[in-house]
Amino acid sequence: MLAIVTIWTGFLILGRFGIRDSFTAWDLAFLRFSFAAAAVLPLWWMRGTGQRLGALSAGRALALALSGGVLFTCIAYAGFSFAPAAHAGVLMTGTLPFWVALVAWFALGERIGPRKLASLLLILLGVVFLGWQTLVHSAAGHGAGAATLDNAWRGDMLFPFASASWAVFVVLLRRWQVNALDATIASALIACALYTPVYLFWLPKQIGSAPWVEIVVQGVFQGMLAMVLSMWLYTRVVQAFGPSRVTMVTAVCPPLAALIAVPVLGEPLS
Repeated sequence: MLAIVTIWTGFLILGRFGIRDSFTAWDLAFLRFSFAAAAVLPLWWMRGTGQRLGALSAGRALALALSGGVLFTCIAYAGFSFAPAAHAGVLMTGTLPFWVALVAWFALGERIGPRKLASLLLILLGVVFLGWQTLVHSAAGHGAGAATLDNAWRGDMLFPFASASWAVFVVLLRRWQVNALDATIASALIACALYTPVYLFWLPKQIGSAPWVEIVVQGVFQGMLAMVLSMWLYTRVVQAFGPSRVTMVTAVCPPLAALIAVPVLGEPLS
């Protein structure tokens, strides 16, 4: 869990940094999927014909790749194009426990008991406190370093959809009892296969003007760490603790990201 929190916080900071300074959202998604696919391809190949998706059916592998790979990534990076990292922490990572609790109740019949409800309300209180001025006053253009309303609200609208997509992925892992390695390999390879042709032929790019050091750093972190390692760890922890408890722990990511964004990205909090 500690590793997941660390990687997710870095994902919020580095994702915003890369899109703000050197890449389009589509460039960063391409780096994420291509580096992730390169990392798992040897494992996939060594499994041999007939075992390369493990116990996953093609339909289940596709569902995991879409929810936890393509949709989550593209929506999140698109949000980074408009809104600061603190907004992403509050509205994407911070709202994840609520989405997971809702989807788990609907799909798994997971009960929301008094203790869980109290925990969700505490997280909601933290989200409101952290997000009030950054999401209302800063978005309206008040304060130093504030994003303008014309830009920030677009990201603020996108982040909850990214969170909902990841919640579906998390609950599917639990429902189907997916092996961590199977989920990681299938998600990385299928997401890369689906996204790459669309990116190459139709989506705007500026990766050609980016420094090669940033390309490598973003590719290694976003693909090999934030997708492959984080997804593998996340699947293992969901199997051990269940989806709701895991996403409640990741609620510490918003304050961490908001605080780190002050010195690293120059996005001050009021």
